[in-house]
Amino acid sequence: MLTMLTTSLNLLTTGGDQFNFSSEVKIAQPVLTLSSELIILTFLVLLTSSPKIYKSILTIQATHYASIAPPYVSTLLGSFAHEHEECLKADGATEGIVKRRREAFETLLNKLKILFPKSSEIYDEIDEKFSDIRFFDVKKVFFPFREMAKKLSVCVVAEKTDGPYLIDSDGHRILDVSGSYGVNVIGYEGFKSIGNRAHDEVLKDMGPVLGPIHPELRGVLKQLVEVSGLPEISLHMSGTEAVMCATRLARFNTKKKFVASFGSAYHGWYDAVQPGVGNERPVPDIIVLNDMSDASLRVLKARANEIACVMVNPLQAFTPNQPPPSDGTLIGKVRDSGVANAREDFRAWLQKLRKVCSDYKIVLVFDEVYTGFRLAPGGAQEYFGVHADMVCYGKSVAGGMPVGVVCSTPELMRRFDPDHPLRLCYVVGTFSAHPSIVTCMNRFLNEVKKIDFQAKHDLYDIWVGNMNKDLQELGYPVRLAHFASVWLFQYTSPGRYHWLMQYYLRSRMVNLAWVGTGRLSFSLDFDAIHLAALRESILGACEDMDAGGWWWTSGEGHGATIKKQVNKEILRSVAISIGRKVGGVMGFGGGSSAKSI
Repeated sequence: MLTMLTTSLNLLTTGGDQFNFSSEVKIAQPVLTLSSELIILTFLVLLTSSPKIYKSILTIQATHYASIAPPYVSTLLGSFAHEHEECLKADGATEGIVKRRREAFETLLNKLKILFPKSSEIYDEIDEKFSDIRFFDVKKVFFPFREMAKKLSVCVVAEKTDGPYLIDSDGHRILDVSGSYGVNVIGYEGFKSIGNRAHDEVLKDMGPVLGPIHPELRGVLKQLVEVSGLPEISLHMSGTEAVMCATRLARFNTKKKFVASFGSAYHGWYDAVQPGVGNERPVPDIIVLNDMSDASLRVLKARANEIACVMVNPLQAFTPNQPPPSDGTLIGKVRDSGVANAREDFRAWLQKLRKVCSDYKIVLVFDEVYTGFRLAPGGAQEYFGVHADMVCYGKSVAGGMPVGVVCSTPELMRRFDPDHPLRLCYVVGTFSAHPSIVTCMNRFLNEVKKIDFQAKHDLYDIWVGNMNKDLQELGYPVRLAHFASVWLFQYTSPGRYHWLMQYYLRSRMVNLAWVGTGRLSFSLDFDAIHLAALRESILGACEDMDAGGWWWTSGEGHGATIKKQVNKEILRSVAISIGRKVGGVMGFGGGSSAKSI
C-alpha cells in the first residue's frame, strides 16, 4: 500500500520521469523514503479522522460518567448485611450511645407492631408473592442495613381517602406526602370526583370500546394543544410509553441515531433511555451529558448531524447531575439539593439549550411526566418560559387513570415516509384513547385551570422557611428544600442513620414514597391546617431521632470517621465479590451472600 501511495504521488509530481519504461517490465523505484511514506500516510489518516477525534474529545469532556457505568460495575460490589449489633455501632459510637439506640429501636419496632397489626398481617402475606414491593423494600436503605430495616417494614394498606389523608386497614388517618408516584396533583377528592363522573357518564354505557373514537376526545385534543402549544397529539398508557414514542419518532423523522440526555435524569424504565446500572443491555446510541454545562452545548453543536433529540427532565432543576434522591443512597454523607436558585439558573440553562437546538436542528424534548401540571397549568414550558419541540406528559393528566401523552408538530409525529412506502415507524397501543380515560383527561384539564399555582408556591415557600427556622433553632441536622410542590429532606451533618427518619415519620402517621425522605410531593389541596399537622409530625420524628442517639456525633472528625468506615466496608465487599467469582471459575462455587463483614 505504501509503494502504491508513493507511486501515485510521483506520477502527480514528476509526470513519470522517475520511471524508465521499456519492453522489459521494471520495478518502479520511488523517490521518497520509507520515513516519508509513513509521514504522508499518517497525515492522511489524521486528516480524515480528525473530526471524529475532535468530537470524541468534546464528548469525553462533557459526559456524565456516573450515568453510563457499564452493567458489570454493579457486580463488583458483593452483597453483605451487618448484624443488628454492628448496625447500632456502625459509626463508632460509644457504648452508652449504642445502648440508647438499642432501646430506641426496640421502642420503634414495638410501636409499629402495635399501631399497624392488620397492615403488618397483609404485608407478611403478600411479601413473597408481590415482586414490586420486595424491590421497593430493598431500595429503602443502604444495603448493609437492610436486615435491620426489614424488621421495621410495614406497608400502608389504604382503604379510603379523606382529603390528603389515607384511611388504612387499622383505622388510622395518615397524612400522605408520597404524591402517589407523582400522580396526585389536585388531591384525591378531586380525582374521585373526576373518576366517578367518568364512570357515570361514559363507562357504564360504553364499556371498553376501543377503535371507534369517543366524542370526549375532541375536548382533550383541544386542551392539550392549548397547554403544550403544539398542534398534534399521540396518546399512550404510561409515561414510559410516551418517552418510547417520542424518541422513536424523533429518530425516524430526523434520520439520526443518537438521543442525548443529562446527568442521571430519569426518563422511565425503557432501556433505550436508561444506560448504566439498572439496565443489563448496553445502550450505544445514547449520549449522557453533564447538566447545565457549556461543554455539553459544544458536544451538541459538534454532533448535531448525529443527534436526533435532546431529552430534558425539568425536575433536574432540583438536583442537577444527581440521580433522583433516595434514602437508599444515604451512605453517610450529607444530602444537598442545590435548589437555592433553581428556577433562575435552570431557566438560563434551558434558554441556551433551546437556542443551540434551534440553530443546529436538534429536537428538544421535555419529559414532563412528573412535572407536568405541578409547576403551572402549562407545565415546565410555562414555568421556565422555554418551549420544546416535543413534550411528554403522564401520571396526573388523566385524573388518576393510566396515561401517556406526546405533543409535537406534524413533521415530527409522522409515522410513515411519504417517499418510501415501506419505511414505517410503528407506534401503536391497544388502549390509546380509551373512552373512560379521555373523559377523565377532559375533566382534569378543566379542573387544573382553576388552581392558583402562584398562591400554592407562596404557601410552600413560607412553610418551608418557617420549618427550617424551627429545625435550626432546635439544633436538628435537618433542613427542607422544595421545588414548587416537590420537596425533600436535606441532612446537614454526616450520619449513618438518616434513613431511619422515614420509619419515625411512619410511626407519626405520615406516608412517604419508597424513596423515603428523598422525594415528597404536596397535592395542591394541602392547606395551612394540613401543613401545621405535618410540621408537628416532622418535629416529633426529629425529636425521636435525637433522643434515640441516631444523630450522635464524635465531633469535627465524625465525617472523616464515617467515610473511612464506609470505604473499608466497600473494599471488603469488593473482595467478597471477587472471591465469589474466582471460586466459581475454579469450581468451588460462588458461595452465598455474606451476612456480615
